Amino acid sequence: MRIRPAGRLGLLPAIGLGLTLALTACGGSEESASDTEASAPAAAESSDPASEAAAPAGAEKEVKIGQTLKDPDMGDTIEVISAVRDFPSKESADVIADGGEIVLLQVKIKPGQEYGGRISDGNFQISWDNGADFWTPDTSQLEEELTAAKRTPFDDISRRDGGEVTGWIAFEADEKADTYLIEYSRAGAKVIGSDKEIAEFKKQIEIPAS
Repeated sequence: MRIRPAGRLGLLPAIGLGLTLALTACGGSEESASDTEASAPAAAESSDPASEAAAPAGAEKEVKIGQTLKDPDMGDTIEVISAVRDFPSKESADVIADGGEIVLLQVKIKPGQEYGGRISDGNFQISWDNGADFWTPDTSQLEEELTAAKRTPFDDISRRDGGEVTGWIAFEADEKADTYLIEYSRAGAKVIGSDKEIAEFKKQIEIPAS
């Protein structure tokens, strides 16, 4: 059974911003954000033959999204390139057999360099009920299958290091939907040594039907 995240507020702990920023009281450290945003544990093995087989080969379909989000305070650019619907997975075969779907999201991230901190797959969450609830990614659980499918798993990127990274984020959708909402969220923070506060940044995009 997958773990349901906390309520709509506070789904993501505040990000760490290196030595330049102090986190707001409602947040956590950079390390705790990475830890708490980890995907839910894999479901227990099932003896049901249906749960031991992947989705039918060739069932997946890639849909273009082509939307770019810009975080004005941090200087981050988040490009959502495309999504894959009905990704076949033996690891998550039980989810598929129970009427769910494995959804992949291809993103390209170019972080700003004024502040520290990292951008990870945990900054992205999925909803299959029109935003009533959002769920964390399962990229690490499906990493081997993504690599085998020649889809590079998304890797964290540090603002201090600069550059850019492109990769795929995987989600287990327990209930297959016609469309999904993806929410990108970056928590607020306070600048050390000043009264400046950086507001939370949150945007949503839609994954269209395949």
